[in-house]
Order: sequence, then C-alpha cells, then structure tokens
Amino acid sequence: AVPDYFTQPLIMVRLWLHETRRVYSDRLTNEQDMIRFNQQLVRVSKRFFEDFKQEELHAEPLAFASFVLSGVDEKVYFPMADAEKMRRTLDTKLGEYNAVHTRMDLVLFDRAVEHVCRISRIIDNPRGNALLVGVGGS
Repeated sequence: AVPDYFTQPLIMVRLWLHETRRVYSDRLTNEQDMIRFNQQLVRVSKRFFEDFKQEELHAEPLAFASFVLSGVDEKVYFPMADAEKMRRTLDTKLGEYNAVHTRMDLVLFDRAVEHVCRISRIIDNPRGNALLVGVGGS
C-alpha cells in the first residue's frame, strides 16, 4: 500500500481487516471455522477500534486490489467501493485483455469477482502462491 493513498484512518483499518481475512480466513476449509474467525475479528475490531462504527468497518464488499485505479503507472493497492464498481472495473480489464489476446468470454458473478481480486493479490506478491481447484470447463 502506498501511504499517499491511505490518509483516512477508516481505510487503514479496513485494509487491516482485509489483509487479516486474506492471510487467515482464506486458509480455513469449513464454514464453522470461518464463522468463528469472523466472530473473533468482530470482537477484536470492537476492542481496538472502538472509535469507528462497526457497520462501516465491516461493510461489504471488503476488497482491495491493485487494478482499481486507472491511469496510474505504479500498482496501488486500493479499496473497491462497491460490488458494481468491482464488476465494471473487471469488465473493463477483461475488455482490455480481449483486445490484445485470444477472446475470453467470462461471466463475472459476485464470487468470481471476489476470487479474481484474491488471485490478483497473490500474483502481485513476491513468491505468492495458491492452489486453485474448480470444475473443469467452468
């Protein structure tokens, strides 16, 4: 994250929540553990960030990505304001890709958009890695 883009404390705390989810929650494998993790995250945020409205801290989508800002030479890890903006941004990026490469027809539903943001984060990090499992042809 570039300090010039993170001047509001709320954005910094949301970035911390986002990174906490990516580092810990993304590794959990069952719904019960994910629920327990989210409950713990809420407890911690209430304890250490009591000056903030919890609804604003935990508002969805809680997503940051390096492809949000256009016209910027450097990769800036920036928050995505809402799900519709996320989808429009990815549709634009997909159009840019399709203009140069073999056409890729993708339907970007909400979960797909979230996964693209996660995968982008992994690719941007040095030595980032992930195991992607899915149904063939999907």
